[in-house]
Amino acid sequence: MKKRKIIIPLILFLSFYFGNAQLIMIDDETGEFRYEEVVRAEGLSSAEIKSRAMAWLGNYYTEIDSMQIDSNSIKQLNIFHFNWKLIRKDIKVNLFFDLKIIAKDNRYKYDFNNFKVGKLVNGTVDGMDLKTYIDRFPTDYQILIEEPIDNEMTTAIESLIYFVSNNKMEPTEDNW
Repeated sequence: MKKRKIIIPLILFLSFYFGNAQLIMIDDETGEFRYEEVVRAEGLSSAEIKSRAMAWLGNYYTEIDSMQIDSNSIKQLNIFHFNWKLIRKDIKVNLFFDLKIIAKDNRYKYDFNNFKVGKLVNGTVDGMDLKTYIDRFPTDYQILIEEPIDNEMTTAIESLIYFVSNNKMEPTEDNW
Protein backbone atom coordinates (compact mmCIF):
# COMPACT_ATOMS: atom_id res chain seq x y z
CA MET A 1 0.00 0.00 0.00
CA LYS A 2 2.85 2.40 0.81
CA LYS A 3 4.42 1.74 -2.57
CA ARG A 4 1.21 2.73 -4.33
CA LYS A 5 1.06 6.01 -2.39
CA ILE A 6 4.57 6.86 -3.57
CA ILE A 7 4.40 5.54 -7.12
CA ILE A 8 1.18 7.22 -8.25
CA PRO A 9 2.27 10.79 -7.36
CA LEU A 10 5.70 10.07 -8.84
CA ILE A 11 4.15 8.92 -12.12
CA LEU A 12 1.92 12.00 -12.23
CA PHE A 13 4.87 14.30 -11.51
CA LEU A 14 7.08 12.68 -14.15
CA SER A 15 4.32 12.68 -16.78
CA PHE A 16 3.79 16.40 -16.16
CA TYR A 17 7.54 17.07 -16.22
CA PHE A 18 8.19 15.14 -19.42
CA GLY A 19 5.01 16.48 -21.00
CA ASN A 20 6.40 20.00 -20.70
CA ALA A 21 10.05 19.16 -21.25
CA GLN A 22 11.97 20.17 -24.30
CA LEU A 23 13.17 17.21 -26.34
CA ILE A 24 15.85 18.66 -28.59
CA MET A 25 19.32 18.98 -27.11
CA ILE A 26 20.48 22.56 -26.49
CA ASP A 27 24.12 23.63 -26.26
CA ASP A 28 24.68 25.34 -22.89
CA GLU A 29 27.18 27.83 -24.29
CA THR A 30 25.50 28.94 -27.53
CA GLY A 31 21.84 28.17 -26.86
CA GLU A 32 21.66 26.42 -30.25
CA PHE A 33 20.20 23.00 -30.90
CA ARG A 34 23.01 20.45 -30.98
CA TYR A 35 23.62 16.74 -30.53
CA GLU A 36 27.25 15.94 -29.78
CA GLU A 37 29.13 13.30 -27.89
CA VAL A 38 32.51 11.58 -27.77
CA VAL A 39 32.15 7.84 -28.33
CA ARG A 40 34.74 5.20 -27.46
CA ALA A 41 35.76 2.88 -30.31
CA GLU A 42 38.35 0.59 -28.75
CA GLY A 43 40.77 -1.03 -31.18
CA LEU A 44 39.90 1.22 -34.14
CA SER A 45 42.35 3.64 -35.69
CA SER A 46 41.27 7.14 -36.65
CA ALA A 47 41.52 6.18 -40.35
CA GLU A 48 39.23 3.17 -39.84
CA ILE A 49 36.71 5.22 -37.86
CA LYS A 50 36.72 7.92 -40.53
CA SER A 51 36.27 5.34 -43.28
CA ARG A 52 33.34 3.72 -41.48
CA ALA A 53 31.75 7.09 -40.73
CA MET A 54 31.98 8.02 -44.42
CA ALA A 55 30.39 4.71 -45.40
CA TRP A 56 27.62 5.24 -42.85
CA LEU A 57 26.90 8.75 -44.15
CA GLY A 58 26.64 7.37 -47.69
CA ASN A 59 24.18 4.70 -46.55
CA TYR A 60 22.09 6.67 -44.07
CA TYR A 61 21.61 10.10 -45.61
CA THR A 62 21.05 11.11 -49.20
CA GLU A 63 23.92 13.34 -50.22
CA ILE A 64 22.72 16.86 -50.99
CA ASP A 65 26.15 18.41 -50.69
CA SER A 66 29.50 16.71 -51.10
CA MET A 67 31.37 15.64 -47.98
CA GLN A 68 34.07 17.94 -46.75
CA ILE A 69 36.98 15.74 -45.76
CA ASP A 70 40.22 16.62 -44.02
CA SER A 71 42.88 14.57 -42.26
CA ASN A 72 40.78 13.51 -39.26
CA SER A 73 37.20 14.66 -39.87
CA ILE A 74 34.30 14.64 -42.28
CA LYS A 75 31.42 17.07 -42.55
CA GLN A 76 28.25 16.91 -44.61
CA LEU A 77 25.07 18.93 -45.00
CA ASN A 78 22.05 16.64 -44.55
CA ILE A 79 18.28 16.89 -44.80
CA PHE A 80 15.43 15.31 -42.87
CA HIS A 81 11.85 15.59 -44.18
CA PHE A 82 8.95 15.24 -41.76
CA ASN A 83 5.35 16.29 -41.23
CA TRP A 84 3.85 17.64 -38.06
CA LYS A 85 0.27 18.49 -37.32
CA LEU A 86 -0.70 22.01 -36.25
CA ILE A 87 -4.30 21.75 -35.06
CA ARG A 88 -5.75 20.02 -38.17
CA LYS A 89 -3.21 21.00 -40.78
CA ASP A 90 -0.22 18.86 -41.76
CA ILE A 91 2.89 20.99 -42.22
CA LYS A 92 5.75 19.60 -44.30
CA VAL A 93 9.15 20.52 -42.94
CA ASN A 94 12.58 20.25 -44.54
CA LEU A 95 15.17 20.27 -41.78
CA PHE A 96 18.76 20.88 -42.85
CA PHE A 97 21.67 20.27 -40.53
CA ASP A 98 25.42 19.76 -40.54
CA LEU A 99 26.97 16.57 -39.27
CA LYS A 100 30.64 16.60 -38.42
CA ILE A 101 32.52 13.51 -37.27
CA ILE A 102 36.03 13.91 -35.88
CA ALA A 103 38.04 10.72 -35.57
CA LYS A 104 40.95 9.92 -33.28
CA ASP A 105 42.43 6.56 -32.41
CA ASN A 106 39.97 4.62 -30.23
CA ARG A 107 37.33 7.39 -30.18
CA TYR A 108 35.35 9.82 -32.29
CA LYS A 109 33.06 12.79 -31.79
CA TYR A 110 29.84 13.34 -33.69
CA ASP A 111 28.29 16.79 -33.85
CA PHE A 112 24.83 17.39 -35.34
CA ASN A 113 24.40 21.17 -35.48
CA ASN A 114 23.34 24.22 -37.49
CA PHE A 115 19.68 23.12 -37.74
CA LYS A 116 17.69 25.17 -40.25
CA VAL A 117 14.18 24.88 -41.67
CA GLY A 118 13.82 25.88 -45.30
CA LYS A 119 14.68 24.79 -48.78
CA LEU A 120 17.75 24.29 -50.94
CA VAL A 121 18.24 27.03 -53.54
CA ASN A 122 21.19 26.74 -55.93
CA GLY A 123 23.07 24.51 -53.51
CA THR A 124 22.57 26.86 -50.55
CA VAL A 125 20.11 26.44 -47.70
CA ASP A 126 17.53 29.23 -47.71
CA GLY A 127 15.83 29.09 -44.35
CA MET A 128 15.65 30.11 -40.74
CA ASP A 129 17.28 28.78 -37.62
CA LEU A 130 15.29 25.90 -36.07
CA LYS A 131 15.02 27.63 -32.70
CA THR A 132 13.51 30.73 -34.34
CA TYR A 133 11.14 28.53 -36.34
CA ILE A 134 9.92 26.63 -33.27
CA ASP A 135 9.53 29.76 -31.14
CA ARG A 136 7.01 31.14 -33.66
CA PHE A 137 4.41 28.61 -32.56
CA PRO A 138 2.42 28.35 -29.32
CA THR A 139 4.20 26.41 -26.57
CA ASP A 140 1.64 23.59 -26.67
CA TYR A 141 2.57 22.78 -30.28
CA GLN A 142 6.35 23.10 -29.98
CA ILE A 143 6.73 19.58 -28.61
CA LEU A 144 4.98 18.27 -31.74
CA ILE A 145 7.75 19.80 -33.86
CA GLU A 146 10.53 18.66 -31.57
CA GLU A 147 9.42 15.04 -31.24
CA PRO A 148 10.09 13.85 -34.83
CA ILE A 149 13.42 15.71 -34.86
CA ASP A 150 14.56 14.17 -31.60
CA ASN A 151 13.43 10.71 -32.76
CA GLU A 152 15.39 11.07 -36.02
CA MET A 153 18.54 12.35 -34.32
CA THR A 154 18.41 9.60 -31.70
CA THR A 155 17.91 6.92 -34.38
CA ALA A 156 20.72 8.35 -36.51
CA ILE A 157 23.11 8.46 -33.55
CA GLU A 158 22.32 4.86 -32.58
CA SER A 159 22.82 3.78 -36.20
CA LEU A 160 26.15 5.64 -36.46
CA ILE A 161 27.47 4.11 -33.24
CA TYR A 162 26.40 0.62 -34.35
CA PHE A 163 27.92 1.06 -37.81
CA VAL A 164 31.28 2.32 -36.54
CA SER A 165 31.46 -0.55 -34.05
CA ASN A 166 30.31 -3.33 -36.41
CA ASN A 167 31.10 -1.97 -39.90
CA LYS A 168 27.54 -2.69 -41.05
CA MET A 169 24.08 -1.20 -40.76
CA GLU A 170 21.81 -2.38 -37.97
CA PRO A 171 19.78 -5.42 -38.91
CA THR A 172 16.21 -4.53 -39.72
CA GLU A 173 13.12 -6.59 -39.12
CA ASP A 174 11.16 -7.81 -42.11
CA ASN A 175 7.88 -5.93 -42.40
CA TRP A 176 5.39 -8.45 -43.69
